[in-house]
Amino acid sequence: MLVDSFMLAAVVHELRAFQGATVRRIRPVAPFQIALLLQGRGVKVWVILSAHTRYAHVSWCPEAPQTEPFEHPETLRFTETLSRHLEGAKLVSAEQKDFDRLLLLRFVAITPLGERKHLALWAEIMGKHSNLVLVDEESQLIVDALKRLPSSVNRYREVLPNRPYLRPPTGERRNPLTVTYEDFSQLVTLHPVAEPRDWAKLFFGMSEALLTLMAEQIGEPLSDPEAFWRALQWLRKTVQQGEFAPTVWRNESGVIVWCYPFPCRQSPIATARPEPVRHFGPPLSEWLNMLAHQETIEQRRQSLLGELRRQLEGVEQQLKALRQRWQETQDADRYRRWGELLLTFAHEIPDGATEAIVTDYDADPPQTVHIPLPEGQTVTEAAQHYFALYRKLKNAADALPYVMERLQRRADELRQLIERVQNADESELSKLREEAKAHATPSSPTAQRDGEFLRYVVAGGYEVWVGRNADANAKLLRLARPDDLWFHVKGAPGSHALLRVRQRNEQVPPDAIREAAQLAAYHSRRRTSAWVEVDYTRAKYVRPAKGQKGLALYTHFKTVAVQPKAPQWQSGDEGERT
Repeated sequence: MLVDSFMLAAVVHELRAFQGATVRRIRPVAPFQIALLLQGRGVKVWVILSAHTRYAHVSWCPEAPQTEPFEHPETLRFTETLSRHLEGAKLVSAEQKDFDRLLLLRFVAITPLGERKHLALWAEIMGKHSNLVLVDEESQLIVDALKRLPSSVNRYREVLPNRPYLRPPTGERRNPLTVTYEDFSQLVTLHPVAEPRDWAKLFFGMSEALLTLMAEQIGEPLSDPEAFWRALQWLRKTVQQGEFAPTVWRNESGVIVWCYPFPCRQSPIATARPEPVRHFGPPLSEWLNMLAHQETIEQRRQSLLGELRRQLEGVEQQLKALRQRWQETQDADRYRRWGELLLTFAHEIPDGATEAIVTDYDADPPQTVHIPLPEGQTVTEAAQHYFALYRKLKNAADALPYVMERLQRRADELRQLIERVQNADESELSKLREEAKAHATPSSPTAQRDGEFLRYVVAGGYEVWVGRNADANAKLLRLARPDDLWFHVKGAPGSHALLRVRQRNEQVPPDAIREAAQLAAYHSRRRTSAWVEVDYTRAKYVRPAKGQKGLALYTHFKTVAVQPKAPQWQSGDEGERT
């Protein structure tokens, strides 16, 4: 825990100087952090209340705290509650309960009817359990809390509006500022102390930093009960009389790396230099807010790195699959030769055979070839199967080198971007996030709806219709003209796309084919892939699969590899394409 009870005692001592000041404004500063502007005679300060899971604290500063736009419903809700009840109220008192990390700010507000209303704002600085709770002092009911806790979350106490307020459980620890010598002696008898840190089990506020300071002040190890009792007297005098000596430690750049209400010989940062300051609240706020900000920046960095690494992993998986596919394309000529041999020796191969054993006399020397025959196919059908496989692999062989080159370039770009993000400062990190977005998943296109279809215009002014569901895909096939070009992503679910030609046997330009394929890839489950293979053929070679709505069987196809995205120009746009 970064903030201990001794720190909070110093803050409370300084807040008492603002008693009688009026709450003029309440504003959210960051998630789980709220600031109250107090104004009075010679007083204008901001009181900072934070229930951050790591950097929870109460402090103050003379200037308005810096804020950045953020969305955090809990903080915004509680800020509105405090504004309704505390704006215009006067700060009556500030106190620390039992030298624990539990602060109480009391206010008096005047209702519209002129009645005085007493409200208590509890700041529970308890690590991840930190909270801010506004309580009606007359009824002791909770008005609201920054973190609402139902019984399903906290069995000991419910922290909800209109529930009685109960202090957080504290065990059997004592207040070190009020314990008597008799009680102290009895505690030591019942609970012997072997080392200084054991005192934290008996008394509130005994942090490692405070125990080290107390040992320095009396010059004796605190494992001795009598020495610890003498150290308690120094602590009691310092807190009750406000004899704090706020000190900050700065690094070589002048940045605060620690602060404490009293100088310590043992600084937590060996190279930091101590510097006395007039007040403790402002440097405490500066230090903790800086740490919280650095943590936020680091979280953004790690989030961006996670996104980029996932993208890199996806690109590398695609590269691996394409390299394997490339190896398969090297067998394309073998499949063509198998088809030729099957047709040549068809009359010699018995019906129902699972393998054809033939001699390839064109080889030098001639060799025996074993050709698997697909189950349920005749020899002629098997030959056509191998010819189709040959064409498929040849088409892939033409496209794959270009696609693999682009994917490899993208992988290299991602690796470089990851390295830059790892070393980026705050301003550069924001630019890199925008740069990463520009290469990430494309945004959803805005298309002109035409009944069950999305209708686009691609290069050359060709219309492309995209089915929005299985029924629309089936209807698309019924409306297609024989020479229209039909597109579908290879090997994955997706919408059918149909490029409408203007005349029979029309040769569609490559740019139009590429943009139509990009649309088919975009409207598929492979939308987030860097590169996607899309099959396309004339509509006359496509037929619906029997009993499977929206599915289709097709032949005479070619394959093109594209990046999934929507064209910048769509049906209904005026002017030239950009």
